[in-house]
Amino acid sequence: MIAIVAVIAIAIYGFWQYQHVSSSAVQSPNALPSIPPPSLVGSKAIPFEIDSPIGPFTSASLAGKPYLLEIFASWCPHCQRETKILRAVRAKVPVSKLSMISVTGSLFGQGSTVGNNVAESQAGVDAFDKQYGVTWPSFYDGNLTVARLWGMIGFPAIYMVDKNGVIRYYGAGDIDEATLMKGLKKAGV
Repeated sequence: MIAIVAVIAIAIYGFWQYQHVSSSAVQSPNALPSIPPPSLVGSKAIPFEIDSPIGPFTSASLAGKPYLLEIFASWCPHCQRETKILRAVRAKVPVSKLSMISVTGSLFGQGSTVGNNVAESQAGVDAFDKQYGVTWPSFYDGNLTVARLWGMIGFPAIYMVDKNGVIRYYGAGDIDEATLMKGLKKAGV
């Protein structure tokens, strides 16, 4: 009897967690079905390489200290609001203790709506960064490499990885500063 109650409680909690995360995250106006669910907390971070304005950027350059990876869309209102929270985190945690990187997870840029897509570009990401005060590296990922490798259920998707390359936190949607700071603590920051 106790085992049955425990299984039911776990199922209810899992359903609540899924609803909580997915209801606060924005889905792409034309979501790509090839994006998998999020990588699991506790698993090894998947290596990636993307093109950037200064040449290839590889996740190997993040090795050896904790990092925060945000997969965002410039059209996403949650992502736009989250920049304020991420700026507050950046102000509290110096670059020497935490690397931060944002990578696009949508082919569509600011101004996109259902049925009216605006193509994303690095210039669009740069304009987003200027408008919302992003001070950490932020890249257009035209192949959606990171989103396809790491997975997500909505925007923004935020991962925190410890110095050993293990994912210690995942969240999607509007995430408050206190929750992000708890995630950073789990990642050893």
